[in-house]
Amino acid sequence: MHEYKAKVHRVIDGDTVDLIVDLGFGVHIKIRGRLADVDTPERGHEDWHMATDMCKDLLEKAKGGDKGEITIKTSKTGKYGRWIVEIKNVTDELAKIWPYN
Repeated sequence: MHEYKAKVHRVIDGDTVDLIVDLGFGVHIKIRGRLADVDTPERGHEDWHMATDMCKDLLEKAKGGDKGEITIKTSKTGKYGRWIVEIKNVTDELAKIWPYN
């Protein structure tokens, strides 16, 4: 598993986030991350807004330091090409309500 610093670019829904990842040496990439072990309702389904808002709030709390960065852990992509990411406290809290089966 690899660990990177990242900034949240956009929250797509409760379990998908666009991130700007710092690879080091001034190199940054934009990725779409799928939160590990979380399966929230999709856009248009009941509780979609609640899951998305909760994800946004948890990500805001997870930002550290003056740069507003979060730490992500990842090692692979999922079947739709999104990186599977773990974000401390964010994935844990969302998985309590919407666990991935």
